[in-house]
Amino acid sequence: MDLHERLLVQVSARDVYDAVALAGHPGSGLVFTGQAGHDAVRMVRRRGYDGPLLADRRRYAGSARVRGTARLSPDWIADQVESGATAPLTDSGYIGKGDHEALHTILEQAAQWEDVIAVLPVHARWVAEDRTSLMRTVTDYGASVALVVEDGPPYRPLPFPLLSAGIECLGALAHGAAWAAVGVREVLRHLYPEPHEARGGWRRGGARSAFVPERLEFVPVERLGEGTCGCSTCHGRPLRRLAEAGELEVNTHNATTLHRLHNRLLRSTHRERWWRELTESALTA
Repeated sequence: MDLHERLLVQVSARDVYDAVALAGHPGSGLVFTGQAGHDAVRMVRRRGYDGPLLADRRRYAGSARVRGTARLSPDWIADQVESGATAPLTDSGYIGKGDHEALHTILEQAAQWEDVIAVLPVHARWVAEDRTSLMRTVTDYGASVALVVEDGPPYRPLPFPLLSAGIECLGALAHGAAWAAVGVREVLRHLYPEPHEARGGWRRGGARSAFVPERLEFVPVERLGEGTCGCSTCHGRPLRRLAEAGELEVNTHNATTLHRLHNRLLRSTHRERWWRELTESALTA
């Protein structure tokens, strides 16, 4: 159940019955999101899944999100250990722009437990203008961390694991992150600033955005253009057909195509160069 170089799929706890179908690839795993995340971990373990499993409480998101100075819950850590999670994640609050107090509070509290991953949900400025301070602080504490980066301008990848991310996951892995988690739907691929308006690829029944590898983008299924897909879900058929497909089929396509890229990354000798060339190619697609 090693997390090393894994590309995990982040889902809601309510996705428990479909989740394993999205994480059946070698090098995969699951992150269940929400207050019932540890219950979903326990259920999947009982059904025999032996891959990596994490639970992200996500107290840092939404209009009622808490600040990073909030007390971490020992019960949340204990519940994850009991459920069979690969490693416990802290139930951290949000770290705003320049909020060094919140950053230090999370890391200091997380240090009281062994083998716990400190979740750091940060304002975009932390990975742009304040990245040196962020990296130095994490190094000083010697902590295992996972970043959640609030929506903002593009930034150079950091060598830290990512939660609730999109294609940035591959960039993080290419730059030395131990693992990363890609969200299965829009709300789990973003940390929206508050207040915000929901965007991109929604229909009744769930998010419906399809990953287009040539563009390195998740595109709402209604806006898919010409072209076919050769993944094991699409079998060379037109991508546009996903506009009429169910949410699970769209998300299976997404997981399959992302893990094909993940495999290419793992085989690459010069991973940072591979990522740079891939992103440059997508800009011209």
